[in-house]
Amino acid sequence: MTSVREILSGFPARSSRGYLGWSSSFLIENALGKTVLFDTGGYNERASLPELLESNGSSLSAVDAVVLSHFHFDHAANWDLFPTARIYMHELEMEYIASAKSREDIAVLRYHVEALKASERLELIKDEAEIAEGVRVLHAPGHTPGSIMVVFGEHVFCGDALKNRWDLSGSGVSPPVWNLEEARRTIARIATLGRVLHPGHDAALTRVREEWKPMKEPQVSICYPDGSRVKLCPCCGTAPSSGGLPDRR
Repeated sequence: MTSVREILSGFPARSSRGYLGWSSSFLIENALGKTVLFDTGGYNERASLPELLESNGSSLSAVDAVVLSHFHFDHAANWDLFPTARIYMHELEMEYIASAKSREDIAVLRYHVEALKASERLELIKDEAEIAEGVRVLHAPGHTPGSIMVVFGEHVFCGDALKNRWDLSGSGVSPPVWNLEEARRTIARIATLGRVLHPGHDAALTRVREEWKPMKEPQVSICYPDGSRVKLCPCCGTAPSSGGLPDRR
């Protein structure tokens, strides 16, 4: 049986202190039982990622493959936590992050580059590849030169090749963008590839007549030491509530 499980829900917002970096991550299991993790989140999720995987019937050691949509801090910081998984990245992304040009891109995980290059489990994709039965990796340039996405059945896992629902509205492309024209072409292509789109920083989207609509509204809770919390939601702003949540959330 195949399955798609959301491990981290992307959130489409930034704060007065800059980008929050709350990206999405998904666990994909194909018909042969191979487990693929699409993106690993950022340092915020480093402590909670093992528990999140276990609550979804998996573990760090059970993941067979990790796909890094691109090498920005909020999507790839935890690539090194998986002891046996093959790590997949596009070869153009590796060229980019290893180049002097990438120093202009402050989101790159600069001090991870040499460790990743030295890993015996790293596999670089030239264009497109099927890394497990039914799991296709496609080049999706624009946000970065070597951004990639995954197509699995009716699902398209976009990373920041498609950041959020507003990028599909034609009003613009969410920054930062390495190449705007490439990004627009990739977004147009994404809209033709599946019935359910999973952006890098938003809830899953599905087409309703001529518009792409969220299948749910993503929510994040901000927790305070006294047990109070504030829920953030794109559709309703903020709503205070009481009651404690574990600090790691």
